[in-house]
Amino acid sequence: MALSKGARMNDAQIFEGVSVSGVTKSRSVLSREKNRALAEIPHVTGITLSNGKEIRANTVVNCAGMWARQFGEQCGVNIPNQAAEHYYLITDSMPEVDPSWPVIEDSSKAVYIRPEGGGLMLGLFEWTGAPWGVGAVPNDFSFGEIEPDWDRMAPYLEDAMKRVPSTVHVGAKKFFCGPESFTPDNSPIIGEAPELRNYFVAAGLNSIGILTGGGIGKVLAEWIEGRGQTPNNADVTCINIDRFHKYQGNIGYRSDRVGEALGNTYRIHYPDHSPKTCRGVKKSALHERLKGRNAFFRDVSGWESPAWYAHKGSPVVEKESFGRESWFPNWEAEHRACRENVALFDMSFMSKFLVKGNDAGSFLNRLSTANVNGEDGVIAYTQWLNEHGYMEADLTVTKIDETTFLVVTTDTMHNHVFTHMRRRLSSSDHVFLSDVTGAYTQINLQGPSSKDLLQMLTSQNLKQFPFR
Repeated sequence: MALSKGARMNDAQIFEGVSVSGVTKSRSVLSREKNRALAEIPHVTGITLSNGKEIRANTVVNCAGMWARQFGEQCGVNIPNQAAEHYYLITDSMPEVDPSWPVIEDSSKAVYIRPEGGGLMLGLFEWTGAPWGVGAVPNDFSFGEIEPDWDRMAPYLEDAMKRVPSTVHVGAKKFFCGPESFTPDNSPIIGEAPELRNYFVAAGLNSIGILTGGGIGKVLAEWIEGRGQTPNNADVTCINIDRFHKYQGNIGYRSDRVGEALGNTYRIHYPDHSPKTCRGVKKSALHERLKGRNAFFRDVSGWESPAWYAHKGSPVVEKESFGRESWFPNWEAEHRACRENVALFDMSFMSKFLVKGNDAGSFLNRLSTANVNGEDGVIAYTQWLNEHGYMEADLTVTKIDETTFLVVTTDTMHNHVFTHMRRRLSSSDHVFLSDVTGAYTQINLQGPSSKDLLQMLTSQNLKQFPFR
C-alpha cells in the first residue's frame, strides 16, 4: 500500500477490478541512426484489458510475479520463472518477544526467524523444493494458499524449533504454504526482452521481492529512460533477462531446476558449484570421447563442458570446498601443458553467429571498435559499444569471405549479442543473421608448441604461415 500511495503521489494511475488480457504490438521503424532508418522490429504499442478497453503505451513492464512467464508467453517473451511451495509457521503470542528483534537466519537448517504478530515466524526453506503450478498458475490464485505437506515439512519444522526451543511449548497460530516464484539460477529476471522492443520485465525475485523491490525499480526506471540501454552505473549482467535461453522455459526443465534453485537459497555457495539437475541438455560432438578420458563436466549454459580430467582409473568425483580441492594437481598439469607445451580445448559452448550478405562487412564494422572487414581468413578481436560509448560485448569476428563472417562470443552473451546485431540493422542493409552455435564444434589449440603439433598433421610448411 505504501508503494502504491507513493506511485499515486507521482501521478501514477492504478486501475483495480480489471485484468490485463494481452499486449498490443507492431512492426515499424522506431528511430534513425546517423541518417539511416533502422530495420522494422516488433515493439509494444500498449495493453488490452479484460473489459475490452485498450491503453496505448510506448513501454510495458511485466511485473506479474509468478504469472510473469505465462503473460510473457502471450507475445513470445521467454521468462523462465517457476512457482514453488514456500512455508512458514507463526506461533501464538510470546510475551518475551520484542518486535524490534532482528531477523535470525540459520543456513545450516534452511530457516529464518523473526518477530511476527506478538510471536515468532519460522520461515522454512528446503534442500529440494516442490514446484507448483508447472503447467499454469490459475489466474484467480492471488493471495491463495496451498494445502501444506506436513510429512515432508515436519523435519524442517523440528530443526527450526530446535534453534529456538521456547517455540516447542507454544501453540501454532498459522502454518502457511503459498507459492513463491524462483528462477533457474536464483537471480532476478530484469530488463528489456530480446524478443520484443520496449517490453520490460521485473520478475523472479526468489522470495526477496520486498527487500529488493526498491532497488529493482530504480534500476529498471533508468533502463527504460536509457531507451533499452543497460544502466551505465550498474552491472546488470547477472540479472539481465537476455542471459536465458529458450530451452530453460521448457516444462521439464523448470520443474526440475526450481527445486534445486530454491534449495540453493541456504546452501553454501562454493565458487566452483555447477547445477546438478537438468544436465545433458547440450553435448558437443566430442562429448563421449572426452568422457572416456575421465572428464568431469560442468553445466555451461546447458552445455556439458569439461572442467578437469581425473587420472586413469581414478573416480571422477568432486567435493566442493573453498580450499584446494582434490582435482587441483590435475588442473595444474593442464595449465602447465597449455603455458609450456600445447593443449586442446573443447569450447563448443561458445556462441556462434553467421553474418552473411553484401553489406555484412560494413555492418559489422559499424558495430566494432576494430576493423573486422579486412583480408579473408583473418580473426579480429574487438569490442562492441553502445551509443553512450559503454561496452556491450567482447568477441571475435572472422572474415570467411567477402560476404560471410563468423561472430564468436561467450555463452552468457548469446542473446545479448544476437539482439545487439538485430536491433542495429538498417532497412537498407543486405545482411542475414543466423545462430549456428549448435551446428559447429569449436576446438581451441593453444600453447607455444601449437604450431609444432599442426606441422605433424600437414605437409605444408607452417613456419611462414600467417596465423591471424
